[in-house]
Amino acid sequence: GVDRNGRPTTELLTWADTRSASETRNLRTQFDERAYHSRTGCFFHASFWPAKLRWLQATRRPAVARTARWISLAEYLYHRLLGDYRVSVSIASGTGLFDIHRCQWDAQALDIAGIGAEHLSPLTDRDQPITSLRPTFAKRWPQLRDIPWFLPLGDGALANVGVGTSSALRVILDRNHLTVPWGAFVYRLDKKRFVLGGALSEGGNVIRWFTAGLGLKHKKQLEREAAAIAPDSHGLTVLPFWAGERSPNWRGDARAVIAGLSLGSQPAQMVRASMEAITYQLVAVAAAIERVVPRPRAVIATGGQLIHSAAWRQMLADALKLPVMTSPQTEASSRGAALLALEALGRLPRLWSSAPARGRNHRPRASLHAVYERARQRQQQLYDLLLPPLGQPEHTAPNAAVESSSRTTGLRTPAAKH
Repeated sequence: GVDRNGRPTTELLTWADTRSASETRNLRTQFDERAYHSRTGCFFHASFWPAKLRWLQATRRPAVARTARWISLAEYLYHRLLGDYRVSVSIASGTGLFDIHRCQWDAQALDIAGIGAEHLSPLTDRDQPITSLRPTFAKRWPQLRDIPWFLPLGDGALANVGVGTSSALRVILDRNHLTVPWGAFVYRLDKKRFVLGGALSEGGNVIRWFTAGLGLKHKKQLEREAAAIAPDSHGLTVLPFWAGERSPNWRGDARAVIAGLSLGSQPAQMVRASMEAITYQLVAVAAAIERVVPRPRAVIATGGQLIHSAAWRQMLADALKLPVMTSPQTEASSRGAALLALEALGRLPRLWSSAPARGRNHRPRASLHAVYERARQRQQQLYDLLLPPLGQPEHTAPNAAVESSSRTTGLRTPAAKH
């Protein structure tokens, strides 16, 4: 938040700040989440603004009282540079306060969040730049004084102007209308195009947690050992929710679980099982996407951990039963921003006419797809036991779950049965 003079009244809250997770349960018991999702493309979750704003109102009342406007970091920087508060349709659609069909602030979502449209920046599409830097910055950067400054857009959307990301699956759709499938989010790239997909909070950060957080082996060594392990041969079932769950069920209260540990479990096995578990979540995201769009011919992958891990790319290809191709673009979002600016300036006839270069191709292996699919179903069974739907009694597992291990065979992998 900022006051009337543009000074911050609160700290910066990113999507990864889950302190407002307690508000999610209240939202789900008080309001119709499916109706909200069908209008906004978002969920009641700590990564979106309704939960964050309600949490701030409950915990930061003096700061909220001083706040004249709620803005994103992108808007804050744009105002600092150019002296104008404006927000792109793309950034607005990621707040959970925006009607993705009408391309306007959603009145019901604003009511839920406890604010009015006057507390938000005016909506502007991405093709309406400003060409007047503030005097301080114009003096500092005279070469940039009169160039057009386009509005910031969502980095996830930009990364998908031809490519994908490591812990997300997204597709851009040029449509007038889109039915929002449950389990997937829908944002806007601009007023003409939707971004359909899902994202996880985990990816390479889980590998870092094992190495830096637990002080295990060197990251590269651990990754090499994990890559050498046969699929689902470790005896483990993992729910990979170190930072809560986003797609596909958006359970902010979910936490990571490693089931099946024994005195013989090795660090590399835990890493391998966690990589597989994250992959299974991406398979669930793909299933949600495919409810409204045809199955793609391939997945184009970019982003740190996925690009640098051939084992993880092959794992994704096998689990999705789709070819996975790497992109050599190291800054996918920056490339997307440049392409969209060129399109707005009339320098690029069609956005899709500049196809990204492609690198190595990983083809799916049918025999391993079957192995991963069985493991994915086992993961789902564990999920259902530990995370029943909201509103149902929690942590009430069947009798077999508290009996001897010989009776609880459903969650045990082939390796654990020997």
